[in-house]
Amino acid sequence: MLSKITQHLEPRHFGLLALCVLAFIYMALFRYDAYGIEEGAARALLINWSIIDQVANATPLFGFPDLRAVMFVFLDLHWAGSLPAAKVFTLFMLFGTALMLYRWSESYESPEVATMATALLLISPISIIQTDSISAGVFLLFCFATVFWMNHYYQLAIRTMSASFFLLMLMSAFAVSLHPMGLAAPIALALHWYPKKKTIESNNEDEAEPLQQQMLEKRRNLFIGLGITTALLLFVRWGWSGLEESANHLASLGAILTGSPILQSSPPVGYGLIVASLLGFVIAIYFYRRYFELFSFTLVIACLIGLLQPDSSWALIALTCVLFLGLPMLIAAHRRTGIQNIIGQRGLVILLIIILTSMFTSADKHYRMITQLKLKSDSDNLLASAAHIASNHDAEFIMASQWPARTMLVTKRDVLPLPPQRILQDAETFIEKTASVTHFMFDPNKPENEALSKIGARLTQRMQAVEIQPAGVILQVNSRQNSNNEGNH
Repeated sequence: MLSKITQHLEPRHFGLLALCVLAFIYMALFRYDAYGIEEGAARALLINWSIIDQVANATPLFGFPDLRAVMFVFLDLHWAGSLPAAKVFTLFMLFGTALMLYRWSESYESPEVATMATALLLISPISIIQTDSISAGVFLLFCFATVFWMNHYYQLAIRTMSASFFLLMLMSAFAVSLHPMGLAAPIALALHWYPKKKTIESNNEDEAEPLQQQMLEKRRNLFIGLGITTALLLFVRWGWSGLEESANHLASLGAILTGSPILQSSPPVGYGLIVASLLGFVIAIYFYRRYFELFSFTLVIACLIGLLQPDSSWALIALTCVLFLGLPMLIAAHRRTGIQNIIGQRGLVILLIIILTSMFTSADKHYRMITQLKLKSDSDNLLASAAHIASNHDAEFIMASQWPARTMLVTKRDVLPLPPQRILQDAETFIEKTASVTHFMFDPNKPENEALSKIGARLTQRMQAVEIQPAGVILQVNSRQNSNNEGNH
């Protein structure tokens, strides 16, 4: 009986079983309160939940959401309002992306590289952090991998306006809406198609010419579609609001090895320097070889664009680049030594896997400790104070927050974004326009909040600080009566 079963088992079945086990491990590491969610993800979730529950709230005032709001529509059928469902959905996105990355690496490198790189990516702490916070990095990787496969199907399609073309445009638009690194998708596609005059090999010259003409039409349609979708998304997003606050470059890269910064007394700059050196070396070798395959080229461009926004999403893309592009380079370096034993052929690879596995599992264990103790980041501690204030349902509560979606998710009360700069220049106008607001929460050290900090300091009789924390302050409005004396003070 057992022998008959084993005859039908293939390696892919064991791989899928390993993914199932890893999924339960991920879910054990997640935190299931309303903290730690990325602002953009919270905005996308809230706008879906408000539509399903037919509740009017201020979510549309937070700005145009990214296209995660479209992806989360699938959750609204049975799991509207469920954060665990959103995290499990993001987990499925990560695992689906890992399978696509495995297939790509297997096709262009070898099953050995694909297995090692995919396994290390899935057990890395930065993958767990990104999935738990429903961050943009997981969805960006999904977009990049999908763009690669849709481009492949588009090249093979008979029609110039096939379904793969529209899916290609949709995934490019999705990537651009998420993060500045999403621009890597249309840029890589354009550079991949533009310089190549694709010649059609055919024994029949009469068939070759129409096929060549079809390829030219595909290229033209691709450029037009990329131009329209990219310009449209850049216009409606008008920047990328709701992104995670960026740390410095080395601290973000150091989190790849050390995990969540909550338990760390200082930023892991030393580890970040090691990862930055590896990333720079891999990108330099990649450009030196001049083999600009679409998916790898997209990863490299995304890493370069991510220098402008060095958050944890950039760290996830950087780790993917180092693993899937760096491991083949390391194996090729072994082969050049000419040593035929296992140490000569795979010594550094084995050592690297042992070191990374040890560091990753240790960081994952620490993340489990953060979840069990319900530790919070500085901004989450400030949000917890806002939730405590909002817990008094007998008192009126309308807060204007620097993090409106996350604040609404935590407090479950009415929240507005901070007032625009144009009404912060005059105290009387500010008091009139914000008459219904009872609390303000913001980081006074941010340059964009300087005007609000100054007007709060001027209206000391009207507003008082009830919370002062490293992440920011909460100001409570004592009186909503207009005071010309205060405005002229």
